[in-house]
Amino acid sequence: MSLFKQLSIMLTLFLAVILTSVMILNFKTANEFIQNQLYSDAKNTAHSLGLSLSKVADPDDTSSMDTMINAIFDSGYYERIVLRDLDGKVLYERITDVRVNEVPQWFIKSVAIHQANASTDIMMGWTRFGSLEVSSHTGNAYRQLYTTLIHLLETFLGIGLVVFGLLHLLLSVSLKSLNRLGEQAKAISENQFIIEDKIPFTTEFRSVTVAMNAMVTKVKDIFDRENETLSRYHELLYRDSETKLYNRRYLIAMLPDYLVLSSGTYVMFSFSELDRLKRERGYEQYTKVIDFFTQHLGKMFENIPNTLIARLNESDFFVVVPTDQREEIHAMVQEAMQELKAMILGLDDGMDNYVNLSVAIGEYGEYDSVKSLFSRADYVVTRSKLEANFTIQLCNNCNDQLIPGREEWRSELIKSLEESRILLASQKVIQHDTQGDKTLHDEIFLRLKDRKGTIHSAAYFIPVATSLGIVESLDRYMIDKVIEDIANGVLKTSAALNLSADFVKKYENVEWLKNKLEQFHKDYTVPLWFEVSNTIALQEFEAVHSICAVVKSFGDKFGIDHFVMPQKGAEYLQIIRPDYVKSNSAYLEDILGDYESGDARESLINIVTSLGITMIAIAIESQEQITRFTKHGISRFQGVYIAPVTLV
Repeated sequence: MSLFKQLSIMLTLFLAVILTSVMILNFKTANEFIQNQLYSDAKNTAHSLGLSLSKVADPDDTSSMDTMINAIFDSGYYERIVLRDLDGKVLYERITDVRVNEVPQWFIKSVAIHQANASTDIMMGWTRFGSLEVSSHTGNAYRQLYTTLIHLLETFLGIGLVVFGLLHLLLSVSLKSLNRLGEQAKAISENQFIIEDKIPFTTEFRSVTVAMNAMVTKVKDIFDRENETLSRYHELLYRDSETKLYNRRYLIAMLPDYLVLSSGTYVMFSFSELDRLKRERGYEQYTKVIDFFTQHLGKMFENIPNTLIARLNESDFFVVVPTDQREEIHAMVQEAMQELKAMILGLDDGMDNYVNLSVAIGEYGEYDSVKSLFSRADYVVTRSKLEANFTIQLCNNCNDQLIPGREEWRSELIKSLEESRILLASQKVIQHDTQGDKTLHDEIFLRLKDRKGTIHSAAYFIPVATSLGIVESLDRYMIDKVIEDIANGVLKTSAALNLSADFVKKYENVEWLKNKLEQFHKDYTVPLWFEVSNTIALQEFEAVHSICAVVKSFGDKFGIDHFVMPQKGAEYLQIIRPDYVKSNSAYLEDILGDYESGDARESLINIVTSLGITMIAIAIESQEQITRFTKHGISRFQGVYIAPVTLV
């Protein structure tokens, strides 16, 4: 029960007892007053009427006395008036029945009013004539007392309503700050940093609020410092100091994820004679060439999302474009080469003798490795260098996986869904423990079985499905298939499902997923794990935050796959609030291998720990990696060393 309800009930009972006690005391006082009034009235009437009768007392003629008694009795305040002689004989008597129509019977039975009787002697001179007895009418007393009770109830009810209303208002105002403190404490437990701007006027609440704000500020400062430290380390580790492009280390760390998730196009730019340019024409001319080239490189690919641009060394630049548009990219590079050539010739005569640029353009796919991709790119760019300056060489021997046209692909993918030729594959994610490894979940991958029976990985068809706008249909199919396999006992552990950007950012998909999870958890308690790539989390963080909240509301887990700390920091993690992140082992080794200062390692660990996020290392290929990561507190792993990807 809330503190507001407890205080309300306690104060309400307290006030109710006080008001009831006061009302009962007032009622008793009124009752005693009316009882005394009855006796006083009877006594006064008996004396005054007795004196009046003494003046007209006549033993032989009592008619005048009867008339006076009738006049008094007819006023209605008396129940009985009796005139007696000296022997006690009744000379005259008036009696009326006690009937009270305006007072309910339960009140008459509950409240006892005793009849008030008074008597007096009637004298004739100095001789005693007889006696007079007067009894007051209790009906009038009941009527007055009942009216008094009604007025008391109305008055105290009005007072009670006003007091209770003011009490409710006062408690609401006083406890509003306490509610905000509760929300702030809950936010802290969920690793959110909320500063309470409204300081309450209540002294105790004020001190608690100030203390809470101070604590939250400290924790937020720690998070910001760790975030800044990790960002600086990223800058030093993964950025080329001269061009601010990513370097070879970052490219090698990220390429495995590109090769697994998609097929696309690569472009390699290679300069020659840069050393001679600096030596003979000066560093300033060299800087102008590199700066101009870097700017054009960024503009060239700025409209293609998720493009990765890196400088391998002083002379070589590498671009990974996760889309199969080799001809369009070829045209873009040709145009940029012409602009670069014109700029170089405009710097100084003979500059083209010092700046030799060769370009290789090719494709990568699901069967490539980092080593094979670099080898092929080096070979193609070497061939380009054998040609004239500013030559672009295409890799015509690359596997052209997207030979079918767009409509053919659309038809093939739709039929594959209808014919259930989209298969599920899985790979175990474990929690490493000294007592044995425990399976956390199986990550689900999609596979396409073509008409010849050949099975292709997601990189073969997901990029095409994305460009055709039907990738969300594949996501729905995957979710339905996983739920069906769990129901049929095919999947015996929790499953982790990767969601596309198209699925996440559409409201109708989120509502569809919500209904699916609601139906699923009516029959099954198995938690589902949902993931999005780090790129989607950065670009669609509001949509990702919404779907994360939906998933968590059913007790399921939400995570970010292929996590790499972005240049702008980890603020988006505070917004999304994922349960876990998965990072490539190559990236983790770079960060956790900061043995000189250890700042980057500690910053990464502190950030994910302060946000309550679990780290999962993926692409594990050896026991040595598990041993190294375990020393740094990472105990969850995924990779070919743990388990291969197999069909469900």
